[in-house]
Amino acid sequence: MRRLPFILFAVTTYTLAFSQGDSFQEKGGFDLEAQHYVEQAEQFFEAKDWSQAAEYYAAALETKPKDTNLLFNYALANYEMENYGKTALTLEKLFAEHPTDTVAYELYGHSLIKRGQVEKGIEYLGMVLQAMPSEARYVHRALANISIRRTADALRDFDAALRLNPNNFEACLGKGVTLLEMDQPKLAAAWLEKALTVQPEDATALSNLAIIEYQMGEKPAAMQHFREALQSARMGDIFLSRAKCYLLDHNYSDAIADAREAMLLDGENPDVYAFIGNVETEKGDYEGAIESYGIAIDIKPDHAAYYLGRADASIRHKLYDEAVSDLYRALDLEPYNVEARALLQKAYGQIDAEMLIEEEQLSNQDRR
Repeated sequence: MRRLPFILFAVTTYTLAFSQGDSFQEKGGFDLEAQHYVEQAEQFFEAKDWSQAAEYYAAALETKPKDTNLLFNYALANYEMENYGKTALTLEKLFAEHPTDTVAYELYGHSLIKRGQVEKGIEYLGMVLQAMPSEARYVHRALANISIRRTADALRDFDAALRLNPNNFEACLGKGVTLLEMDQPKLAAAWLEKALTVQPEDATALSNLAIIEYQMGEKPAAMQHFREALQSARMGDIFLSRAKCYLLDHNYSDAIADAREAMLLDGENPDVYAFIGNVETEKGDYEGAIESYGIAIDIKPDHAAYYLGRADASIRHKLYDEAVSDLYRALDLEPYNVEARALLQKAYGQIDAEMLIEEEQLSNQDRR
């Protein structure tokens, strides 16, 4: 039998899990050896031993290289192992045999998104939606659109899902988070509250609602919702969100305490170290800030904001050459970043000022 994927998507501050597609019946006609490999693959797949499942599906494909069910299951096993390139290549072989396999196009779209080809992946998800519209698929495409800041497209897809099911939790939550990203806090709060009527103890909805309440000055309500969220799920992102709220009031001790809790829960999240760097910069601990931003950059070297943060701390610490190097790296990543250009001008201005001071000092020594 053709296996169906269980895919995780992360967006903003929450993760959604869903299954997709329709079941397919296995075709007959296998020889005994190929059938043995398929049976072994099925058992490993059920046990979520993706590596062994892929190995046995590959062995079966040596006998039946054009069998679309085997190709799909082999692609799916590779997807589960995060071998997205192999997933895509396998599905392209499947399309040569079955050009209208809608569920395969859906998995292909997800694999492209995972490889960073989000716009192309969205196109394939759109093809699937035309053939088999569903509330879950609209949510999937909305999440992909959010990842590339297509908030208007994401909202349309969330609305389409909600027309099919007004109580779709993921659509309510996603719409609330998207509206928050679009600086519409009151509308965002309404949709987050709607999501909480469907799942009252959801940690992500509670923490996002807390962020809005804190920003609107409803701090006791915000802290209560943060506590409820952490009781529901001790997630690093929740601690980090509360830390950012504390920083709005320059409450450095509580902000750092929450950031360190986030670090313990998710030590590979670069945003935690960048946040600590931000706090250290505000406190005047520029050496500490430079070190913290450096850790964030080591974890995620292609994120321009981390270079900007370290460059700002370096300028304040009078390390202008280091700042210039970071700013050029940021501009390589984001050529039209206005903040990077402004900081670069500031750094060069400081370098020129220091050179003038040195020249004046040398001139004074010569006159003596």
